[in-house]
Amino acid sequence: MTPQTDWREAGGADPIDEALGRRGRPRSLDRWLRPLRTRAALGLAPAAAPALFFVPLGALLGPYALNVLSPVVLVYLDTVVSIALAVLGVFVGLALDLRGPRDGRLLGAASIEAAITVFVVAGAFWYLLSGWDMPLGLSPVLIGVALGVSAAASSAVAYEGVSHAVQRVASRIADLDDVLPIVVGGLVVVRVSAPPFTPWLASVVDVAVTVALGAGIGIAGWLLFERAHSQAERNVFIAGTLALIGGTAAYLGLSPLLAGLAAGWMWTHLPGAADHVVREDLQKIQHPLIVLLLLVAGASCAYSLAAVWLCAPLVLFRLGGKLAGGWVASRLQRDITPSDLGAYLIAPGLLGIAYALNLRQVLEAGGATALLTAVVIATLASEALALVLTPSEEGDAA
Repeated sequence: MTPQTDWREAGGADPIDEALGRRGRPRSLDRWLRPLRTRAALGLAPAAAPALFFVPLGALLGPYALNVLSPVVLVYLDTVVSIALAVLGVFVGLALDLRGPRDGRLLGAASIEAAITVFVVAGAFWYLLSGWDMPLGLSPVLIGVALGVSAAASSAVAYEGVSHAVQRVASRIADLDDVLPIVVGGLVVVRVSAPPFTPWLASVVDVAVTVALGAGIGIAGWLLFERAHSQAERNVFIAGTLALIGGTAAYLGLSPLLAGLAAGWMWTHLPGAADHVVREDLQKIQHPLIVLLLLVAGASCAYSLAAVWLCAPLVLFRLGGKLAGGWVASRLQRDITPSDLGAYLIAPGLLGIAYALNLRQVLEAGGATALLTAVVIATLASEALALVLTPSEEGDAA
């Protein structure tokens, strides 16, 4: 198998990739080490190992166990979580570099796959919740779309016996299929945080404000760190820019993920090497931030009947949406996608958990914790499913 360090990662190459790709490992261990080679769409590798370890650890440290991460501590960590969400959005924006000859078609295939996943999950939950009458504090439509957005994120898994070209295409689509869910998720965030009876047009305007906010702060930050006189000064300017993006978006009840995406996209198109500068600096903090998000997510989960009822259908309909979306995308873009694309994207990565945390920040209804708990458990279950449902070599050659 070609080492992962040759892959195009949105967050840049990770030192652990090379260590996990070293030779001499018994082939019998490949099945059990595959989660450590799961490459999150944000360039955060490994993806499954931190989630499978740090989410339960967060639950152990949380209010319902050891109470180290008490409710008061979690409130104080909200600001850091908002900044971490902005950083994740920036990684997606940095991956949204469409200057390559096939990048536009890859974005189209990724958007089709993500849109079908959101539609399948949202439609299924709208139908189920209309009959269940669960007191979640939101309409079935908004709950369905929120769960669909959390289910649409993907990561690309390294499989033995699969060509490097196929792996690279699946990895790139996993990068780009986060764009549409973040935009739709931004609309859901402003909708649930808006006063009752707010017109939908006003929520669409708020989404545009979120994009303008992220792009504007991104340009202001670029004017600063592009002219920094030292590495330390540049680090301070970048950190301040990210804190301003996350903090401002959270204060206004907007989506830090969407604002960060807009800033990252601006940095890829501004003159100079702003995208490379930001990516290089963020590589140093991406893993600590992900660990923090996972610990907070685990500590924020709470058992409830609603979470149990939401979890199993979420895993099932997400799987169906991914397989259907990948099949349709591969038929519409035959020259760039493997025939069993959806099988490569079953592993959910970390963006769904991040989005559920964002919803919990802005949603005061009691169902916010149930939604977060269902998404977290469904994410771990989908990671396990990715180990079983491996793409076939015949499908790759098709």
